[in-house]
Amino acid sequence: MGRAPAGIERRQRIAGRWLLSPALVVLSLTTIVPMLFAAFLSFTKYDLLSAPRFVGLANYVQLLTDPTFGTAVANTLEFALGQVVIGIVVAFFIAMLFNNPLVGGGLMRTMIYVPQAMSYVTVALLWSFLYDPFVGPIDAALRAAGLPTVNFLTDANAAMPSILGMSLWRNLGYFSIILLAGLKAVPGELIEAAKIDHAGWWARTRHVVIPSMRNTLLFVGVTWFMGGLQMFTQAYVMTQGGPGDATRTVVYDMYQSAFTDLNIGRASAIAVLLFLVVVLVALPARLVQEIQSRRAARA
Repeated sequence: MGRAPAGIERRQRIAGRWLLSPALVVLSLTTIVPMLFAAFLSFTKYDLLSAPRFVGLANYVQLLTDPTFGTAVANTLEFALGQVVIGIVVAFFIAMLFNNPLVGGGLMRTMIYVPQAMSYVTVALLWSFLYDPFVGPIDAALRAAGLPTVNFLTDANAAMPSILGMSLWRNLGYFSIILLAGLKAVPGELIEAAKIDHAGWWARTRHVVIPSMRNTLLFVGVTWFMGGLQMFTQAYVMTQGGPGDATRTVVYDMYQSAFTDLNIGRASAIAVLLFLVVVLVALPARLVQEIQSRRAARA
C-alpha cells in the first residue's frame, strides 16, 4: 500500500489530537497541575491557615539536616531493599515450583495470589491480630512450644521485620506470577541443550534461566523497590510509625508533616524528593531494558 496523501495525513493528525485532548485535560488537572503546585509549595511556608510565604530552599535544607527525616529515609530503604532482596529470591523459587506439573497447581496459584487481591488495610489489620501478644495465634503457638514470645509490633528491633514479613506475604503471589510468565518464555531448546551437556539444575538456572529472564527480573526488582519506597499504610495501621521512629517511613513522615503538623511546605518538599528518587530509579532501569532488548533483537 502507498503512503496516504499529505492532506489525509494532516487530517488524521488533527483528528488524533482532538481525540487525545479530553484525556490530556483530565491528566493535566489530576496529575500534572497538582505536581506543579506541590513543587511550588515546597518552596514556601504554608500551614493551610494563612497564605503561602516563599522561603526558597529552606524546607529542603531543613530536611537534609533533620535527624527524624534521616531515620525515615533509612527505614524506608531497609524496607524497600528487604522486599527486593528477599522477595525476588522467594518469588523466583515459587515460580520455579509452579513451572513444573503439580497436582492442584491451578488451585495453588490462585491461593498464593489471593493476598494480592486484599487491600493493604485489610492485610495490616489481619496481621496485627496475628502479631497480637495476648490473643494472637503466633505468640500462642510459641508459648505452647515453650519458646520465648516476641513483641512483634512493640519491639523496635522486631517492628520493621514484622511489617516486612506481612508485606512479602501480600505481594509474593503477584510477583511470582510475573516471574512464572518469564520462565514460560525461556526457550525450551536452551534448557534441552544444557541437559544434553549434563548441566545440573543449578547450572541450568544460573547460566540459562536467569540470563534469559534479565528483563523480567529487572522489572520485578524496580517495581518492587519503587513500591517499597512509598510504604505508608502498613506503618500507619500497624504501628503509627513506632515504637519510637522504628517504622517511620518517608511517606509516613510526609503524612504527619501535612496533616498533623500542618507543615505543608515540608510535606511538599518530601513529595518532590521522593518523586525525583523514583524517577532516578526508573529511568536507568528503562534504559537498561531498552539496551538489552536491542541486543536481543540483533542476536
